[in-house]
Amino acid sequence: MLELYPFQRYTVENFRNVRCILLGDDMGLGKTVQAISLDLHRRATLPETEILKTLVVAPLAVVPSWKNHWEAMAPSLNIVAIDNKKRQPFIDAVLSGDGDVFICHWPALRLMPELAKRRWFHIIGDEIHSIQNRKSKQTVALKKIQGDNRTGLSGTPAFDKPDDLWSILNWLYPKFWSSYWTYFNRHIVFNTYNGYRQVVGIAYVDELHKQMDGFYIRRKKEDVLPDLPDKYYTTIDVDMSPMQERAYESMRKQMLAWVGEHEREPISAPVVIAQLTRLQQFACAFAEVDESTGKMHLSEPSSKLDAVMELIADTRQPIVVFSQFSQMIKLLAKRLEKAKISHGIYTGDTSAKDREKIVDDFQAGKLQVFAGTIAAGGVGITLTAASIVIFTDRGWSPSINVQAEDRLHRIGQPNAVQVIDIRSRHTVDIKRAKRLLQKWSWIKKLIGDDDSDELITIDEDDDEDD
Repeated sequence: MLELYPFQRYTVENFRNVRCILLGDDMGLGKTVQAISLDLHRRATLPETEILKTLVVAPLAVVPSWKNHWEAMAPSLNIVAIDNKKRQPFIDAVLSGDGDVFICHWPALRLMPELAKRRWFHIIGDEIHSIQNRKSKQTVALKKIQGDNRTGLSGTPAFDKPDDLWSILNWLYPKFWSSYWTYFNRHIVFNTYNGYRQVVGIAYVDELHKQMDGFYIRRKKEDVLPDLPDKYYTTIDVDMSPMQERAYESMRKQMLAWVGEHEREPISAPVVIAQLTRLQQFACAFAEVDESTGKMHLSEPSSKLDAVMELIADTRQPIVVFSQFSQMIKLLAKRLEKAKISHGIYTGDTSAKDREKIVDDFQAGKLQVFAGTIAAGGVGITLTAASIVIFTDRGWSPSINVQAEDRLHRIGQPNAVQVIDIRSRHTVDIKRAKRLLQKWSWIKKLIGDDDSDELITIDEDDDEDD
């Protein structure tokens, strides 16, 4: 069996008899191998005649990685991983019991009610914050599946909002955390406006930590891997080209008009974020909106990509580039092709087979640049061949951004990791950074990383753009 680090052995030794646990270690500390080790130790305590089936639900991008880890750590077990294009063989294997460990991905979960027809020995939810929305179809689907043991893995179990944590707790221990509103009214500080609840902070955090103490564990990298090199941050501010700036200003004025039309109405956060995300695209590159479809089209020029190409040209080191927007990644790909720089593109359109090859080639030194969207490439994969990561823009959830950074900053990284943010001056890029840090401080306090007793609140006058 794979040799575990001391902190990983501690998890197995202290939690193997706890039926349901939440493993909240920092990204990059090997939660996958800890979960598999827990499974194997639990199996070893039961008679060989027991029929033990384990279900792993993970992001699509890391299904091959989970399969590889299981085969390496438990070669005697039959591992069945879903084929994203052909679900039926996987479903047939579940129904027939032809396999020991079954690995599927989150989007497929709601499409396979057959999973609920079997009682599982162990259910492992990788990136368990995927069920933060208690009403989503995949959350409902997971909670219908019964298991004797449950293990949730997430470096950020409260992914974006303080109340996100409840759904995970409810999955682990549904009898104790049966009521969302009991949890909400106890631990969430909010204001009420025209019938809408606006979250402004969190309360009784120490009480919550005590309730979770017997099944939740979290370690930070600096505590358990003191020799892991640091991360350090650099910001590069660029001026938009005149053409790009004119397009940005036009969209900004349209947004101001839109705000003026709705300023007396309560507006949901997703609506606001959608509008600001559109403005953020204009800060990335020249953008046009198709009036007939409402779709955004990004094209050259892009001062941000100018800066990215300069950084790549200044070094022969491997580099990772992230953006929220697949169109930005495609624009970068065209530039890299023209410059004859070896690269791999990793977006939602990249097939599972190609994703695995791109990561393997990058890690083997066959590609100089790994360019991906934060949503596709920011979770579950290892990119330790590089020690430089560039963000042309950031996602609205701070924890998603940190996950993307930690594709590089994890076990196996021998060098300090440089995180470079490229921002457009006088745009939404600059003003939103403060808000992201503020949201992150909420989440850190909730999961136990912030020792401050100060209540974190949002200053509603601190808008992203004006």
